[in-house]
Amino acid sequence: AYTETDPLGGHDPYSASKAAAEIAIDSYRKSFFSSATSHVALASARSGNVIGGGDWAQDRLVPDSIRALQRGETIPVRNKNATRPWQHVLDPLSGYLTLGAALCEIVDERNAKRAAEVCSAFNFGPDPKSNRAVHEVVDELLKHWPGKWIDKTEPNAPHEAGLLSLKIEKAARVLGWRPVWDFETAIAKTVTWYRALHEKKDVDPQRLTRDQITEYAAYAHAHGLNWAK
Repeated sequence: AYTETDPLGGHDPYSASKAAAEIAIDSYRKSFFSSATSHVALASARSGNVIGGGDWAQDRLVPDSIRALQRGETIPVRNKNATRPWQHVLDPLSGYLTLGAALCEIVDERNAKRAAEVCSAFNFGPDPKSNRAVHEVVDELLKHWPGKWIDKTEPNAPHEAGLLSLKIEKAARVLGWRPVWDFETAIAKTVTWYRALHEKKDVDPQRLTRDQITEYAAYAHAHGLNWAK
């Protein structure tokens, strides 16, 4: 699993662009915002592969699967064995907000030791058990919305990493953050959102989203997460 201090790089333009952004952020922090009197506290945040209701982007596993299910078609799956750190979108968002709050405290308190910890890069990924292959994601989707999938792996497709995983110990140690919904719950909540919108024509997607945020926050509070107290 990747830590925040691992060397940055990328075999393909997509991953290389992420590394370039991290390098640019770090250079700005060191060049302009590293003094004890700086009024800017700067950090960067990295998430796993997010899923959740409301994503309709093209060439993304869950939205493409949902569109196929809505049409009653078989889901085409490419790169079925690629393994990714899947997480519901509300998990990294809670991490980003927790980090933002910590940055505000840094500016107010002027604590140099704390600033050195917080003004840095953070991974906000899922529990390691949520690192699953693409075909496992689709199989889990189909438990909540029956259908079928077909292997459409392209041997000559552009390179994609076979395995991606994030270590999240730093976010837990420095910020007291940890993920809330496990893999199965994240999939269930995601499909619930899309299926409700598909089957109930008068449903309000904004209301669906707000209800899931409320449910998510209540679950976090019940499990003692700092930001939800």
